[in-house]
Amino acid sequence: MKGPDRLAVGRVAATWWLPTLIACAVGVLYVCYSVAQWRALAAPSWDLGIFTEAVQAYSRFEAPIVPIKGPGYNLLGDHFHPILALLGPIFRLFPSALTLLVVQDILIAVSVLPVARLVQRLLGRGGALLVGFAYGLGWGLQGAVGAQFHEVCVAVPLLAFGGVAFVERRWGACMAWLAPLVLVKEDLGLTVFVAGLAIAWRRRGEGRSGVLRSIAYALFGIVAFVLTVKVLLPAMNPAGTWAYSLDGSATGAGTPTGGTTAARAIPSLWDILTTPSVKLVTLLVLAAGAGLVGTASPWFALVVPTLAWRFAGSVETYYVWDSWHYNAVLVPIAACSLLDVIDQWLAPKRASRSASTSALAAAVGEGAVRELRADQGVSASPTRGWRVAAWTVACVPAVSLALTASSLPMWHLPDLKEDPRMAAALGALDAVPEGVSVETDTTLLARLVPGREVYWVGTTGTMDTPPEYVVIDARSYAWGDQQVDAESWGSAAHPGHSYETVYAKQGFRVARRTS
Repeated sequence: MKGPDRLAVGRVAATWWLPTLIACAVGVLYVCYSVAQWRALAAPSWDLGIFTEAVQAYSRFEAPIVPIKGPGYNLLGDHFHPILALLGPIFRLFPSALTLLVVQDILIAVSVLPVARLVQRLLGRGGALLVGFAYGLGWGLQGAVGAQFHEVCVAVPLLAFGGVAFVERRWGACMAWLAPLVLVKEDLGLTVFVAGLAIAWRRRGEGRSGVLRSIAYALFGIVAFVLTVKVLLPAMNPAGTWAYSLDGSATGAGTPTGGTTAARAIPSLWDILTTPSVKLVTLLVLAAGAGLVGTASPWFALVVPTLAWRFAGSVETYYVWDSWHYNAVLVPIAACSLLDVIDQWLAPKRASRSASTSALAAAVGEGAVRELRADQGVSASPTRGWRVAAWTVACVPAVSLALTASSLPMWHLPDLKEDPRMAAALGALDAVPEGVSVETDTTLLARLVPGREVYWVGTTGTMDTPPEYVVIDARSYAWGDQQVDAESWGSAAHPGHSYETVYAKQGFRVARRTS
């Protein structure tokens, strides 16, 4: 290897080794949590089973038909996330719902890389450690890991790389990183729209063409959103509508019981922001993630679409800050907004640079100009006061994390122990052959998917021929205090058909259809 090549490799290694170390540490922690959660038989919702069925279909080069949502249900009619097809080859190699959990953990960890690298450039290695870990263990990212796999995990690294490109004024890279968001989830087209406006605002002093290109990019985002919710989602939804419209007219299509709910009026802006009060807590934690001052960055405006549909909705879990996956996309936006402000504080004033200095920089390079200024006794570095201010606000997300840590999923990692019924659960899985149809509750829902046609116990009512097997965990939260067993429940749920128990141990019951 030639000398210049060795120097280039050395510079890359010096730049990336610490961010990579931080990202790996975050990734290992999250993988440990996911594995512990998996061994504890934890199933916060039916979502992991739903996404596992969709990705399994992609691995077979099939449409994402998800029986868990209902017979013949195309998941692209629920939310628009065709980018999940990229996970098909991975699932084909490792056909397990646990694969999706690990993929999510890795994607979140990857998002740490650009953030930590930018902080390292601005504040040194100490800053990279402080902000890198505060970001990687951010409230919304922990919530996403705790809620298990959701499509928004793909958006997290895209937003992180795109946000860093925005701070560094690499406009083309910023747009390229964010463009795939329209394939992650339908509402993220609005996020791309706002990003285009933020770029246009930041480029307003660079000439008309740059501003116009940024506005055109914003229009791409809004067009993608409208096309998705007005054409693509209704075309693939069994009810012929957007299942999560803000007026609430079709929210039932996204619930386990299906159906629709009555339309409701969208509340006032005051109620959207303050009722219930947990919304104020969510806003405060979000602002803290941006070091408070980050709220002044135009990039922070990207949180508005996500907060708008959540806070205007009627689902209480949309409002919370300490759980679920809804805050995941907000964390990289907040972090990059903070770094944008810090960059403005610490970087030489671009607008105040003299024409002669600019010409000299163009001729001999920026580095040579800085050396010349240093030789002349002119410092290009920010004043000590600005650096102190930058470090102060950089500490805010870490302080916020420390104050809220006990309410977040990672705090409870030591409490996640292997469920003593694991052997019984594995026995129940073995009692259901591959290639059959099976109806079940939440506990073993995702585990049953590989190689089987899996239905949820609440979505089989319209089937002409009921599933061949019924698997029930009598201790599942899905049943409340109701006493159930697979044989009697299957026969009652499907009149004219009977089931017989083929496995019963420690609350797990497996019944096979006999008629």
